[in-house]
Amino acid sequence: MKIWLLSDYDHRKHLAFKSMLARFSAAFPDAKAEFSVKSRRSLWESLFAHLRDPKRNPLADVIEIPQNWTELLSRLGLIAELGGRVDALAHRRFPDFVLKELCRNDESRAFSAPWWLEAPALFYRPQALKGAVSDPEAELASWDGFRAALDRVAAPSRRKEFRVLSVPGSSGPVSVADVLPRVWGRRGGLFSDDFNRATFTREETAGGVEDWLELAISGKIEIFSPDRFENGPRPAEECAFIMSPRKLSGRSGLRMLPYPGYPSGGGLMLVYNLSVSASGKDPEGAAAFVSWALENRNLSLFAESFGVFPCLKPAFEERLRDEREGDVYRRLFSAPELKPNIMVYPTAELLLERALWNLSLKIARRDYDREDLTRELIMAQGEADYLLSLY
Repeated sequence: MKIWLLSDYDHRKHLAFKSMLARFSAAFPDAKAEFSVKSRRSLWESLFAHLRDPKRNPLADVIEIPQNWTELLSRLGLIAELGGRVDALAHRRFPDFVLKELCRNDESRAFSAPWWLEAPALFYRPQALKGAVSDPEAELASWDGFRAALDRVAAPSRRKEFRVLSVPGSSGPVSVADVLPRVWGRRGGLFSDDFNRATFTREETAGGVEDWLELAISGKIEIFSPDRFENGPRPAEECAFIMSPRKLSGRSGLRMLPYPGYPSGGGLMLVYNLSVSASGKDPEGAAAFVSWALENRNLSLFAESFGVFPCLKPAFEERLRDEREGDVYRRLFSAPELKPNIMVYPTAELLLERALWNLSLKIARRDYDREDLTRELIMAQGEADYLLSLY
C-alpha cells in the first residue's frame, strides 16, 4: 500500500506519521505500507497526470487532501466512496461544522475522511509588548488595533530585543494560506454566497488581500528572504507576535488570542482528510488503514505531536477539554467556517496563488502599486468566472 502525505513546514508531522505507520505495520505485519511526501502543487499535478494517462501515472492507495478538494476529486472519479467502509464516517463521528462541508451535496455519501484540522490564531509574548500594548485582549481584537500595536512594538525608540511578527510556514511569496483568514475576517470570499460568480475584486476580498500585502510592503513580514531560506523561520522566542494555526501556547511564555479582526472571535478552520484512490488494487485494504488511522488513540497521538486538532469527535472534545488555552479555542470553534467543498474552489485558489506570486515579486522589487492588485484580481476573477460557466 502506497500513501501520499501532504508536505508540511513542521517536520514533526512526518515523524509522527512515520511512527504511526510503524505501529500499523507491527499490528498488521502482512500489510506492507510506505509513504512519500508531496507538496500541494505536486499532488495536484500527480492527480491530473493520472487523469491523462492512468497506466503511466498510478495514484497512491491512500492520499491526504485538503477537505475542500473532495467534491472535485470525487466528480473526476479519482477517489472512492468511503461512507460504508470507514466506521467513523458510517457513524458520523465528527464535529458538525466538519461534516457540513464534507457532505455538502450528499449527506448519505462521503468520499474522504476528516483527519486533522488547524485554527489560525494570534500568539504574543507579554514581555515584548511592555510599554506598547497595555490591554492585549482589547487592543488586539481588531485588525486596526493589531496593526497599530505592530507599529508601536517596532518603533525606533524601542529596544530591538524581538522581531515584530513571525508567520511559521510562510516562505517566499505571500500565499493563499496567509491571506484567506484576513479575507474571511472582512466577510469576503472567492465566490458569491450562491456560488454563481467569483468575487475576487469585491471590496471585502480585495481589502483582505491588501491588508496582508501591506504587512510585506511595510517590512513587518519578510518575503523571499535569503536568511529565511538558509536558516529557516526564526524561533518563536525571538518574536513579539506569531500568527499560527498550530498550538504554540505554553512555549516560552506565549499567550494566545483569536485571529485579529474576526467577527465573534471565530475563524477559518483548515481541515485535512484521508482519501482512497478509486483505481487502487486493494481499496478495501486502503479503507481499513484509514479506519485504523482514525481510531481515537492513533489519531490523538498523531495530532498532538505537531499541535493540531484531531477531527474525530471524541478525540476533538477531549483535546479541547485538556487544552491550556481552551477558552480561546472554544471562542474559535464557536463560529467556525470552512472553505467550501465545491468543484471550482481548488482551482480558484490556484488562480489566486498565481496572482499573489506576481504581486509578491513586485513588492520584493519595490515596484508594487495598488493598481497591480486590482489588475491581478480582475484577471483571476475572469478565469474563475469562466470555470463556473463550465459547471
